[in-house]
Amino acid sequence: MQLLFTFIILSIITLIAIILMMLSKNTRSHKIREIAQQNSWQYQEFINFNDHIKQANFSILNYSTNAVFRHAISADDTCFKLGFNFFDCRAIEPLGIHNSSIIIFSLAVDSRYQTLHLSIFPPANKIPKDALQSPFNPQSLANICRQQKLVELKHYAFKTHNAYTNNKSLSELFLQDEVQPECDQTSLSAWLLAHPHLHIEISNGMLLAYQPNRLLDDDSIIPAIQAVADISNLLSDVKNNTEPSYDKNN
Repeated sequence: MQLLFTFIILSIITLIAIILMMLSKNTRSHKIREIAQQNSWQYQEFINFNDHIKQANFSILNYSTNAVFRHAISADDTCFKLGFNFFDCRAIEPLGIHNSSIIIFSLAVDSRYQTLHLSIFPPANKIPKDALQSPFNPQSLANICRQQKLVELKHYAFKTHNAYTNNKSLSELFLQDEVQPECDQTSLSAWLLAHPHLHIEISNGMLLAYQPNRLLDDDSIIPAIQAVADISNLLSDVKNNTEPSYDKNN
């Protein structure tokens, strides 16, 4: 009888383990880990930021004291010519839970721009309605910019966006260096026109991009990383005309 009871218990435990394994194949953690493995990138279930990212004082990372950062992918410059990080940010706010997928690329910019902090985001009336209906408060972005000691920047290149910076003259110089030939526009502003819902932040030699309160599904992660890689390379001093080694059709 005791052996039968033991067999039943072990069978139940095994069945539960099999069910959990089957369910795990459909979890976000499993899908993102699989993306990392397929591309020889590093994956972490939870992430602790290094000092370089902490010192950048990015707004989304300081949005809430109750924030959890999960499903992190990190890679060197092998694929996109610049190193990057991808992760999910979940912030618990009084009104509910705010989720966003974050992409950070290292920039190969001149040393004088390492101290530049530039935050660019669409006005509240340009943010998708689903984000406005969420716990995310678009007005808080301007408030956070003030807490970051950033001042409003009026620039011809960002007529449809809000822009804040810690150094107006350095920002002007940075944007002037990026003016496209025969065009009253910068490569950054042209990219923002193609991605109007994104919040872009440049600080400590890095570029952070995200859409407020939107988690990227697994099919959108690679294209999103590629899109942020495109603008990061345009803004960088990387002098390499070869295409990234990653096969976009893969």
